[in-house]
Amino acid sequence: MPNQPILYTFHQVRTQCEQGDAAAWRAFLDLYGPLSIRLLELYLPEPDAAPRVLETVLASLAANNYERFGATDRQSEREFLSDVRALLLETATPPAADGAERALTPEKLAPLLEGLPLVHQEMLFLRLAGYTEATIEHMTRIAPRVAEKAFERLAADYSAALASQTDRCVWPAEWLALLRAARAAKTDKCPPLHQFLRIHDGQVSWYDKEPVEKHVTGCLHCLDRWTALREVGYWRRQAAPLSPAQIEQFLRAVPVVAPPKPSLLGRVFGQRG
Repeated sequence: MPNQPILYTFHQVRTQCEQGDAAAWRAFLDLYGPLSIRLLELYLPEPDAAPRVLETVLASLAANNYERFGATDRQSEREFLSDVRALLLETATPPAADGAERALTPEKLAPLLEGLPLVHQEMLFLRLAGYTEATIEHMTRIAPRVAEKAFERLAADYSAALASQTDRCVWPAEWLALLRAARAAKTDKCPPLHQFLRIHDGQVSWYDKEPVEKHVTGCLHCLDRWTALREVGYWRRQAAPLSPAQIEQFLRAVPVVAPPKPSLLGRVFGQRG
């Protein structure tokens, strides 16, 4: 009887990829390759470079006996994917041009966010990132019209973000640089990502979530992490799948362990020796 296909869970993929298992890496690429490509297409200054950047990231995850992969989050799929997203965007960020004036910086973003409740900050942040109102509604499950007054703050200098009809960052290089600055702004007061996830999933009381949400409204690092959980959850469901040929192409970037050859009996009965 031929071998049955294996249906991998997140924890199986997480464990077996770290061991260099080829089948687990195929499952990784099947499950998370689409999300990775879509994020890169959204943020890269040159969207066609997405496959090349993903290959670089895969090689980075596998380098030094999967050291970088082993450092990614193990608790849940969305937290793990937030780590993968950070590596994708870090790899995609182009070198800063000396003396270049940027359309978006943390200093320019701060007055746009100032005084807004968290849900409004979140939607404004996602709008600047390049998402349409329709996609933001799917991500947050809240109608963006609640943040209409917040969006008005973009009209003077960032109207291009409001006019966009497709999910694509209008200022990709500047936005990637801003996200790098956000990642570097972490302090010892920043809550663990798992706490954000529990709030998103409605597992925390108002009393416990109120101070966390207040922190997020004043911390660019955590606002990026907060919205990243929405982002990876959405593209995990919505990104178009990779073809088998694409999966095999990306697999070449990872030094996987070849499976053992079947024995004579295995070849006769379709089983491994």
